Amino acid sequence: MILRRITEHVKAQNWTAVALDFVIVVVGVFIGIQVSNWNAEIADRRTETGYLRQLQGDLRNIEEEVAAQIEFEQFHANLANEVYDLIRNDASPERARKINIGLNELTVRRTLRTQSPTFLDLQGSGRLEIISDPALRSAIISHFYRTSRLEAAIDKNNEFFIDQAFVSFVLSKNIPPQSWDNALMKAQLPVSTAISSAFKQQAEKSPLYAAAGSALGAPPDAEIWDEIVPRVAWRGLIAFNNESLAQQLSAATQDLEAKIASRLESRAP
Repeated sequence: MILRRITEHVKAQNWTAVALDFVIVVVGVFIGIQVSNWNAEIADRRTETGYLRQLQGDLRNIEEEVAAQIEFEQFHANLANEVYDLIRNDASPERARKINIGLNELTVRRTLRTQSPTFLDLQGSGRLEIISDPALRSAIISHFYRTSRLEAAIDKNNEFFIDQAFVSFVLSKNIPPQSWDNALMKAQLPVSTAISSAFKQQAEKSPLYAAAGSALGAPPDAEIWDEIVPRVAWRGLIAFNNESLAQQLSAATQDLEAKIASRLESRAP
């Protein structure tokens, strides 16, 4: 319709009308483009809000996983001290078995793995730019890069100091396996460590797993402890170090969650 009007005005050489028609067309196109851009911007901001809320949920799950790691490391750091106390000061008939149980539990280590499906989605699809705040986007990227470094540090500690050093030493001394006994040790394992089943409970009743290592009944000043005590000290130190790394990750996760919450709050209607 507008094209027909322009054609008629040109034929009539009504240049004022032609100019007005041209302005109407240009303004109409401009408004159409702006409306389209506004709609796209609104859609992007809704998408961004959805992603930020999903990231919040991921971070809360990560906090729970990291909290379990902290609990695990604190338990084993304290256990190392308790094993030392048993070696030096305990005089009960169950001393050897308690030391055996403690040494066995200290061979256990925990792998920390935290994942954010939302971040992996944003990264894999190349949509990180949907996070419109550059500072927040940078904080999110930096956080997950730092997370991978902290997890790698814990992995390295576990692999070298526990798997290769401590576990190998315990096996080399022919220390037999002993399952944890809540009553005897007067403590419960962390929830993330306690694994049980009817079959496991029945199997543990076998005489094969009943006797403590004979060498562990040696008096506190026996030479065997000159080898065991330094290893226990190293095992406790690694638990302290891993706990510190997990605490760093916990603080960083809470900080990022607070930044995302602040961003969402500032955009709430």
